[in-house]
Amino acid sequence: MSALTQVFASSRLLHYTLRADAISGLAMGVPLVVWADPLAAWLGMPAQLLLASGLALLPFAALMLLAARSDQPPATLVWLVILGNAAWVVGSAYLWFVLPLTWLGKLVLVGQALAVVVLTELEYTGWRRLSQARH
Repeated sequence: MSALTQVFASSRLLHYTLRADAISGLAMGVPLVVWADPLAAWLGMPAQLLLASGLALLPFAALMLLAARSDQPPATLVWLVILGNAAWVVGSAYLWFVLPLTWLGKLVLVGQALAVVVLTELEYTGWRRLSQARH
């Protein structure tokens, strides 16, 4: 069994995924805050939107790290992460239609939305596993 297969089969899937989601949120949030202006030109997105998105990602990443620290994260916290991720994907789809995105902007928008979909599915699967183990 490969290491990746072991992670997917693990009862700690939720914890691993929350950590990965937090790391990806930081990896996306920091550049959005630091380089909002140049990224705006490259992506075809308003700098204010990029800055606001980056600033929103930083506390959201902290929230995910907080949830990942607990062996039994509160349901409210887990659902806040799952629903926040779902809202991010819906918002990304909306932006596809309303912004004059560059080809790089389209690539980044689709890539990050797909990554969030995968992380959200893994978090939901991990939450279901953890919930079933409790009962």
